[in-house]
Amino acid sequence: MYVMVCTKPDIAHAVGVDNMFLSNPGKEHWEGVKWILRYLKGISKMHLSFRRSNFTLQEFSDTDLGGDLDDRKSTIGYIFTLGCTVISWKSKLQGRVSLSTTEAEYVVISKAAKEMIWLKNLLQELGKQQDDSSLFSVICLAKNPILHFRCKHIELKYHFIRNLINDGDLFLLKIPGAENPADMLTKTVTTTKLRLCIASTGLREN
Repeated sequence: MYVMVCTKPDIAHAVGVDNMFLSNPGKEHWEGVKWILRYLKGISKMHLSFRRSNFTLQEFSDTDLGGDLDDRKSTIGYIFTLGCTVISWKSKLQGRVSLSTTEAEYVVISKAAKEMIWLKNLLQELGKQQDDSSLFSVICLAKNPILHFRCKHIELKYHFIRNLINDGDLFLLKIPGAENPADMLTKTVTTTKLRLCIASTGLREN
């Protein structure tokens, strides 16, 4: 948990899945822990690398609709990078069952937008004003002022991101799922995709 929270966003999803069974773990969960430890040993020389030249704040979000087989809740994940290096990330189950991919994406975008506001205020206090922060997602519904019939059940509180967009505080951009580094926070990915995600978060070898 300590390593995942501080320096290793690439194990966030695996640690989160195993943590759900802490109260009653089985053999397969212990095997999962050993897999994580072997993985950490293999990437022990990788570290977060920051550069002075670029202080642009960007965010990538993703969700896995109904990915949890026990209660069909969706896993959400977001990554914030500053100068192409990750500074904040989260991977967790949604508190409620989403009825569509659109709703699940709205939930993760709204949570990520609140984190972005906090980070922008913090950077402003440090003298690093962020005027063009971008939030990359697999949908662009929030930029569309017309509500589709499939979206009527989404709670109004998730639509506050439209105000952020209209005020110029947030730029919501579409990104293909294959290029989204937040993918590794919501589901099991291939080794090739994991390497791509790791490279996108600023984790590099010594």
